[in-house]
Amino acid sequence: MAQLRHDYQQFKDLNTEIMVMVPNGPKMIAKHVQAYHPPYPILMDKGGSVAAQYFQVKKMLLLGTPTVFLVDQEGIIRYAHYAASVVEEPDNGKPLAVLAEMKG
Repeated sequence: MAQLRHDYQQFKDLNTEIMVMVPNGPKMIAKHVQAYHPPYPILMDKGGSVAAQYFQVKKMLLLGTPTVFLVDQEGIIRYAHYAASVVEEPDNGKPLAVLAEMKG
């Protein structure tokens, strides 16, 4: 998630809001927010029910891998990236390029 924080202004410049969803409860999310002060909201998906609806890949003790979706204003997923491992942080280059193309 550090890369998202570093590139946050580039996403905002493309009229995009980042929302991070994690399978943790409120205590873990609060600790992360307090430590790192992310500029985007972090949503709770304890139990992974939302992740399951979007076919998030689960590996290693059923942990979900980092997944990136770009959803347009009509709610249509325009881009999806599923990381290969639970520690991979997806690169922001491709989503930013897709957003720039969508913006025209």
